[in-house]
This record gives sequence, C-alpha cells and structure tokens, in this order.
Amino acid sequence: MSDVRGAREVIRQTDPTLSDGSLNLSGNLPPIVAGIFEQRYRCALSKVMTEEQLSTLVGSHRFMGTETDRRAGSVFVSLRLGSAPDVDRIVVTNGTQSAIDRLFDSIAGRGGVIAVEELTYPAIKPIAARLGIRLCPVRIDDDGLVPDSFLDVCRRERPSAFYTLPTLHNPTTATTTLDRRRAVADIARLNNVQFIEDDIYSMLPVDAPPPYATLAPEISWYILGTAKSLSPGLKVAYVVAPNGAAAGRAFWPGVKSTYWMAAPLNAEVTANLVLSGHANEVVDAVRLEMGCRHQLAEEILHGIPVATHPGALNLWVRMAKSGARFEIARLAQSRNVIVGIGDAFVVGDRLPPEALRIGLGTVLTRDQLSRGLEVVRDAYRRVLEPSLSS
Repeated sequence: MSDVRGAREVIRQTDPTLSDGSLNLSGNLPPIVAGIFEQRYRCALSKVMTEEQLSTLVGSHRFMGTETDRRAGSVFVSLRLGSAPDVDRIVVTNGTQSAIDRLFDSIAGRGGVIAVEELTYPAIKPIAARLGIRLCPVRIDDDGLVPDSFLDVCRRERPSAFYTLPTLHNPTTATTTLDRRRAVADIARLNNVQFIEDDIYSMLPVDAPPPYATLAPEISWYILGTAKSLSPGLKVAYVVAPNGAAAGRAFWPGVKSTYWMAAPLNAEVTANLVLSGHANEVVDAVRLEMGCRHQLAEEILHGIPVATHPGALNLWVRMAKSGARFEIARLAQSRNVIVGIGDAFVVGDRLPPEALRIGLGTVLTRDQLSRGLEVVRDAYRRVLEPSLSS
C-alpha cells in the first residue's frame, strides 16, 4: 500500500491532471515552457550525441564533475554570486537533495545538530532522521529569518551548520533581507556555524539579495540546483565549497555509500545548456510565464490575503480560523483540485501553521490554473467568508 501511495504522490508532483481528473496545485514546480525548452534542450542533447564519444561519456562515474562540468557550474552560480568561483570549489551533484545529504553527514554527522527555519523543505526531516541529526528550529517572519532567534539557537543548541532557504523561502515565499543576512552571517562566524545555503528559488526573482555565500564565503556551502528554474528532471545541482580541499573532504567519502554523483549524460547536457547561454533563455521564459501566472492569481484571488513575491512558484495563504486549512483543502478536493497544507513543513513541536501552499507552476496551462484557483477561491469564501459565497 505504501508503494502505491508513493507512486501516487510522484504523479501528483509531476502531472497536472491525476487519473481522477483532479488538478494538482500542491506541487512547487516551475511551469513547462515547451516553446523555449524543447528547442534548447534538443540542441544541447544533439550536440552531446554528435560530438562526444558516448562510450567514454557513460563509461565511468562522474564523481565530482569533469573540468567542463565544474566550469559550467561556476558560470551558473556566478549569476547569483556576482563572479565565477574557482572550479576546484565546484562539486556537480545529482540534485539538491543529494547535495544536502552529503553535507549534513559530513558537517554534522550522527548525533550532530543543524539549525533550520521553523518551517522548512519537507525532505530535510527524513534526511536528518536517517543520519541521526537533530534539527533545531529558528523563527521566521515576513522579512525572513529572525537574527535574535538564530543567536539564541546558536548559544543554546550549538549547531554545526544552518540549513537555510533564504530567498523565496519554501513554503512562505519570504526573502530574508540583506540587513538580516549580514547580521546572521556575523552570528554564524562568532558561533562557528557553517551555512548550507539552498538557493534553488533565487534564479526567478530579478532583485534577490546576495547570498550568504557572498557575505561569508569561508563558512558557506552554497547549493544552486536546476530543478526550480530549468527543469526538475535535469537532476543537477552545483555546490560551491569554501575551498577545494573542503569539497573533497565533504563529498569524496560518499562515493562508497550514497548516490550523490550526477549521471554523466545529465551533467554533460546541463553543462552544454549553461555554457551555450541557452539555460539563461529558459530561465527568462520561466520567469515570464510566472509573471503571467501571478497576475492571474492576483485577479482571481482578489481580496484574499495571499503572501507571495515576483518569481515565487507558490502562494502562501494564511488564515485565522482553526482548522480552516483542512476544510478548504477538503472542499477543493471535492471539486478535483489538490492543494497543500502547512503541516508538512513544521520542524519541532510548534503548532502547524493555519495556511495553504498553492503551486502556480505545476499545471500545464493558464486555463487549468484559472480553474484551480477559482475552486480555491470559492472554498476559501465558503469557509471564511460565508456571506460572500451564499
């Protein structure tokens, strides 16, 4: 039964229409921009297929990446870091989760402590549990991480690292301000805490603050995955280590026990997309489509308090009535629309937020998104504004 549920969840994350005709607004994927992506990806794939010796390409492990892979990684992350880091600091991995897994294990290890935002990427919890790592929640608000709370956790819990999604935080879409980032960087230095910075959502906004990795590079492990800006199935994420020696110490032992290495074909095609400049065109197309979808959501959900920001792949809808999230989700599902609730993101013993996460990118078309958002609007009003729905 668990395998069936797992398969169904995979389908919900990747297919806008389920077998029962439901629309999935619970995921947090970028929209498919087929008009741009198809041509650019085919071009990259064709170049690899015609110019590379395939038996050599797939004939061995990629390990930390070839020189070309790491050069592409350096170019890709420079879009956020402002300059291209030395290639010996770059590790090419099989997606963000694989990178996080290795870094959690190498920095904290069994019995270790890692600080995280009090709401965080749900995959973090099972990764930490499997590795025997304790997570300590840090408070966040509409301006992102609260420095005083981080300082308190550092003094009380002595974490080895801080895993953070500072830009378009999942699920709240909050972005930690530059002033707060500077304060947090100072606190981390004073308390010997390393950053594990997951910047996967940062490619879509045009005015995101600089990463922690630019403020405290000597204690930062910076991760920039392709899943939220190019395509989830690429399964490539680039890691920038504090230095080359640290990169080897963190990742090389994992070749015997994990699957963090990128598949050669994926790494090669992604490198081609980046170095040709075609990756930037895909990001631009995703950003443009998300702008249209945000405008659509603003029109349909007018009057409903929604937290989001330009470029965010989701909306975060908070409400005051206890249990409202369950009622709204149930009503939406009765009309074949699936939305997410905040419970899965909670770290520690805090009460789950009375909130819904509504993905804007998972469905294929704007028409499907309009229909889904109209159902959510009607359910919200029925539960919280019954006089408007009667």
